Amino acid sequence: MIQQIIKKLVKELKGEFPDIKEENFQFPGKFGDISCNICFIEAKKKGVNPMELSLKAIKKIKLIPEFKKIENKNGYINFHFNYEKLIPKILENYKIPSGKKENIMVEFSNPNPCKAMHIGNSRSTFIGDSLSRILKYCGNNVVEANYYNDLGKQVAKTVLAVDKYGLKKNKKIDHELAEIYAKLHAEGDKKDQDEFNSIAQKILCELENNTGKYKREWKEVVKMATTGFEETYKNSKIKFDIYFYESDFKEEGKKLSQKLLKQGYAFPHEGAVVINLEKEDPTIPNTIIIRSDGTGVYLTSDISLTIHKFKKYKLDKSIWVVGADQNNHFRQLFKILELLGCKWTKNCEHVNYGLITLKGSKMSSRSGEFILIDDLIEEINEKACKEVRKRNPDLDGEKILKITEKIGLGALKYDILKVERNKMVDFSPEKAIKFEGNTGPYIQYMVVRCNSILRNAETKVCRIKKDEPITQVNEHEKELMRKFLEFEEVLNRAARQLKPNLLCNYTFELATTFSKFYENCKVIGSYEEGFRLKLVEKTRDLLETCLDLLGIEVPEKM
Repeated sequence: MIQQIIKKLVKELKGEFPDIKEENFQFPGKFGDISCNICFIEAKKKGVNPMELSLKAIKKIKLIPEFKKIENKNGYINFHFNYEKLIPKILENYKIPSGKKENIMVEFSNPNPCKAMHIGNSRSTFIGDSLSRILKYCGNNVVEANYYNDLGKQVAKTVLAVDKYGLKKNKKIDHELAEIYAKLHAEGDKKDQDEFNSIAQKILCELENNTGKYKREWKEVVKMATTGFEETYKNSKIKFDIYFYESDFKEEGKKLSQKLLKQGYAFPHEGAVVINLEKEDPTIPNTIIIRSDGTGVYLTSDISLTIHKFKKYKLDKSIWVVGADQNNHFRQLFKILELLGCKWTKNCEHVNYGLITLKGSKMSSRSGEFILIDDLIEEINEKACKEVRKRNPDLDGEKILKITEKIGLGALKYDILKVERNKMVDFSPEKAIKFEGNTGPYIQYMVVRCNSILRNAETKVCRIKKDEPITQVNEHEKELMRKFLEFEEVLNRAARQLKPNLLCNYTFELATTFSKFYENCKVIGSYEEGFRLKLVEKTRDLLETCLDLLGIEVPEKM
């Protein structure tokens, strides 16, 4: 709606300012609902005072119906909404604009089968899930993909660890696999570790060549790990449309590597094949794509998988949600695809993110110092349960469990998503679960509060649909409606920049704006009850939509 209004303003001001663009308008404005800075730009060209220019301009501008008045302040041209007239449009449901929609694949989470999913995996998982939801909501066809590195050296080490220590199977299986993987890395001295590495590399070589005695054990390890992951995804309310396995793409990746060698883009070095990327771009380091023993690396499979993605799914765009420590990997991948003549390489995007720590310590699955997502969810649910019991002592255990699961998971997701993805997250369960401040539970509480108001409203349905004329709107009501109007631009920006934190910021601002409105404006029993109930309902609907786009459910009570 705002963009349409700004387009009208551009058309209206074009006669006075031929170079005016949509970028010259700001919403919310500095000194009005919408402000225009064109007088500063024109004044600089003409060597005049912008205030003089704006004073002359407002006398010539014809007021369009959406506005009540226009005024000059500090050189800005400021437009003030005719709220009474705009109310029906403001309260309308958001409609997805028509136009070309894209086929987009979002690959995210990608846990390694040698490791149970730890808090470090949560950032890729939650960002990827939220981005998929946002892109779908904007009308795109989105395929949510997960990629298991089931044929790497770390998996070979896990196979070795299972062979060496065995499995008791007395706990969640992916947790036990992670423990014995860490145990293998902690055992012995450097000589022992070198021997383990050598054996693991031999196991990997045999698996890739479909020889040796470990094939059955390898399949069992991968199956056990992914079964554990599926339980974690179920508890986290995460779903995928497709799963890819590295082992399915390794052979084709080797063939493509040999093709690069023949074309002169790669060269042999001590039995290995090295891609010569520095020749094409000095800022991208050369890297091995086939080891000296003939085994491939992660990049080898990624090359063939990416080609498969675009060919099979007819993609317009492919997105990878992977940590910033893999920036070089994706620069190498995209350059290799470019060398192979893949014209769609420009439509590949690596969505990176910073580390996540707990109490300031980076998680490591090798040392065993890691916090598992399953354990973290359990811990945060216990904290949520204490809060819910305190507020609702009469609720039975089953209801409390359902409520706390939504609050706990919502707290975890929101606290991770609200941080701009290029920054580090230092996660604190105690802060995340608070019912006040910029937290998931606070926003969930605002939705619960809205529902409570609507339930308590006498003859709710009749009053909400009643179309009594609104003759005057106060500042708190205006502020809330302005916040409604910001949703479309924030949503589009989050989709363009692939940043869910923008939606988190907006959701928190909407919740706090509503809280201020409710503190200052009586709803039930007021003269404006019907109109204000509509504002409550609109707030509830928008907050629910935003939380859903973040992958967060709303409990019945708090």
